[in-house]
Amino acid sequence: MNETREFDILSPGFHADPFPTLDQMRAEGSVIHMKLPIIGRTWLAVTHAACTAMLKDHDSFARDPGNAGSKTQARILRVLPRTLSLLALNMLGHDDPEHRRQRGLVDQTFQRRTIEAMKPTIAAIADRLLDRMEDGTEINLMTEFCRDLPLSVICAMLGLPERDHDRFKNWLGRLTDTADVWAIIRAIPGLIRVVRHLRRVSRPGGGALPDGLIAALRDVETDGQKLSEDELVSMIFLLFGAGQETTTHLISGGLLALLSHDEQRRKLQADPSLMPTCVEECLRHVSPVQMTKPRFAIRDMVWQGEQFRRGDMFAGMLAAANCDPSKFEDPHRFDIARHPNPHLSFGTGVHFCLGFQLARAEAAIAFERIFTRFPDLRLSVDARQIKWRKRLGIRALVQLPILLR
Repeated sequence: MNETREFDILSPGFHADPFPTLDQMRAEGSVIHMKLPIIGRTWLAVTHAACTAMLKDHDSFARDPGNAGSKTQARILRVLPRTLSLLALNMLGHDDPEHRRQRGLVDQTFQRRTIEAMKPTIAAIADRLLDRMEDGTEINLMTEFCRDLPLSVICAMLGLPERDHDRFKNWLGRLTDTADVWAIIRAIPGLIRVVRHLRRVSRPGGGALPDGLIAALRDVETDGQKLSEDELVSMIFLLFGAGQETTTHLISGGLLALLSHDEQRRKLQADPSLMPTCVEECLRHVSPVQMTKPRFAIRDMVWQGEQFRRGDMFAGMLAAANCDPSKFEDPHRFDIARHPNPHLSFGTGVHFCLGFQLARAEAAIAFERIFTRFPDLRLSVDARQIKWRKRLGIRALVQLPILLR
């Protein structure tokens, strides 16, 4: 069991057709040992049951490596520029009770802005983007729609002015290959500009609109507890990144799946009531977030029938869990009417994705608006020619070339 396995889980070829590799990983057992780029040696939970168990077992697994006896992250954060190290202050890197404190403050602000109230704004942004396409017949839907829609929505939700849209796109544009340390280094200047800008707009009078999440997060208070300025900036960055990056790949990957399965697309167009189950199937089948953030064993333990040591690093391979035949019938099949659909694309446990309802709403509105406007939409190349990025943990298209008519 301690043998390190070699599976390709980041190449464009893997992302184009991940199912054979994911099946091979599960065939090795519920937990396999791999050496991942940048991250290092990691135990991957690859079955639905193992992923669920790990994500819910907060007595055995910690998000903060310091709670598992490791000082490596603390040392790294000490030598990083403060502008970057503060990004680790958000709730995703913490365990309870600190996670609960920050999550409670953010939950309050989200509860005040129901997703139902956001739907007209999402639809208006989608229509505005689609209006620009009327004169063209062949376009790259990735750049013209799939990326701009979530970016504009999260900017509006946070209360960032429209002029920030292109700024963020330029600043973060280099962060496309998270498996390449040099690509990450090249992206650092853009990240620093983002953090500095978010610090400015997070302050009173800094430019954030008064009815957005930034202003709400700045003012929210529970039991005398508020977010510090560093925590606020880190939280805004988290919401901004999570609110646009993963939804971009859900929409683009979902559209590719629908355009690659004509019978499923026609079924959706004939019966719009299938939209909720269609979005859930896109979440499962595409699995835009392929892998969880690392967890660390809090103690020496026997888990999944194997012996592990305190400090061992783990991650959940959500993409493998989402096609586990013990949980899903005919898991390789794309079926927009699939029900039930207990996928793990939003995770589970206390770190369950905060923006799950927003992502569902954006995908549903994106699919509905684009197929209403362009009912004969189709790929301009064979689906096998579509290019995917080299990414670890994210399934991302390079482009989505389509014919509008």
